[in-house]
Amino acid sequence: MSTTSKAQQRFRVPAALAVAIVAAAVAALAGVSAWAQAPAPAVAPAKQRYVQGSWVNLRESAQSQARIVAQVPANTVLQQLTERDGWCAVLYAGDARLGTPLAEPLQAHIACNLLADQPLTLARAGKDAARAFWVAPSPNRLRAYGNALPRPPALQLPALVKSHAHEMPVQYPTRPEWEAAKKLMRTGVLLRAEQEIDRGRPVNPLDDLKLATRAVDHIPAVTPLAAKPTLPAIAPSYFRSHTSVALLHETDADGLAAVAGARISVIPTGAPVGRFNRHNGPEIEYITGFWDVGSADQAFAPALTLYAITHQGLVGAHAVRQRYWDISNEDHYCGGHYPGRGFNDPGEEAQPVRGYARLSDSAEVLTRLVLPGKLPPDAVKVKTRRYATSWMQPADPPIRDKPQRKTTAVLVHEIDLDRDGIADILRIDTPSPGGMSFEPIFEWRWYLNIGGQWFWAGHWVDQECT
Repeated sequence: MSTTSKAQQRFRVPAALAVAIVAAAVAALAGVSAWAQAPAPAVAPAKQRYVQGSWVNLRESAQSQARIVAQVPANTVLQQLTERDGWCAVLYAGDARLGTPLAEPLQAHIACNLLADQPLTLARAGKDAARAFWVAPSPNRLRAYGNALPRPPALQLPALVKSHAHEMPVQYPTRPEWEAAKKLMRTGVLLRAEQEIDRGRPVNPLDDLKLATRAVDHIPAVTPLAAKPTLPAIAPSYFRSHTSVALLHETDADGLAAVAGARISVIPTGAPVGRFNRHNGPEIEYITGFWDVGSADQAFAPALTLYAITHQGLVGAHAVRQRYWDISNEDHYCGGHYPGRGFNDPGEEAQPVRGYARLSDSAEVLTRLVLPGKLPPDAVKVKTRRYATSWMQPADPPIRDKPQRKTTAVLVHEIDLDRDGIADILRIDTPSPGGMSFEPIFEWRWYLNIGGQWFWAGHWVDQECT
């Protein structure tokens, strides 16, 4: 018989009190965040408390060396019975994040300074990655949790550079709290959009419009615009709150799943390995993944529906049930990319949704988004304003025998999702000379009309590569 089951027999709880305690604990397990708990009326004589540590021992008796009968994460609900000499006697009915509830409450002891009357919040968890994960489990917080686990000297990068070659697997020790976190994320969690989407304060989109009107090194100066761009009139329209939309250009899978209301899970697919960045080596420079997760997929239930809107106002839609999660940790080399968070355009893992336009791979997509509901396939209207600019391309025989002027434009795309005459999404394309060809490359910036105000919603940078 296991140690835990022996302890459960030793600390039997009267049947009547057990029923009341289980009812209170189960009610408490359905509240704060996707997993945290809302206060429920305490059942006399017990007092409802919340665990504040990331992974806390419940002991058989009120002694620091007493047998451990259970281990629980932050925001676990306990019913406090008594307090004496810094120790609290508690009842533990189980935690949905760790599995099914216990058949009957377990009586144990915990240091009282690890308990609080209110559940822990993300703000109070601060930079403690372990506690933040258990307050609001998500793939990103799992990754931060794994990266924050203490590594023995032999598993720190300076030592691994000497002991591991390129693509050689790295083995990390097993930790009970980490195994519990991975198990939870493999099962999947529902996220809260207000915890995953933060667009800050309202902005004036034109404040970000800056042309490189001075030459720098060999890059020619861009001609100032003859007329300052104007923005469309704005008023409350399609999006009334920040939780009613997520663009693929501003967030990753966590934010998209939260807005869509999809359960997101992490499926480890490989062990971490040592690698070096392009053009470097042979010594490794980084380890893939986080802790013992070297590669992984993300799954969504129900599938994420990703909408795409083209210059012509066509609406395409693809469903994504599972995708590769890029946790390679490789440095960005060159080419177009999101400088911040972003969700790359769907690939072979995405399936077309019936009833929407079949967009070709060459279709000029202005934006991609996720909604809590369905976007009508034929309601979008797009208007584009052009503001001409140019620069001188230097002579570059045999491509250009002499300098010539390259004409291009700043583009302001107004996307009206419901044809009410008010733009819901704005994309501003700002050109600059490429560093090798001097042809136009663009920065794209997106903005959302939330309740009649513009908010920043993503940034894409193009680059020329050798």
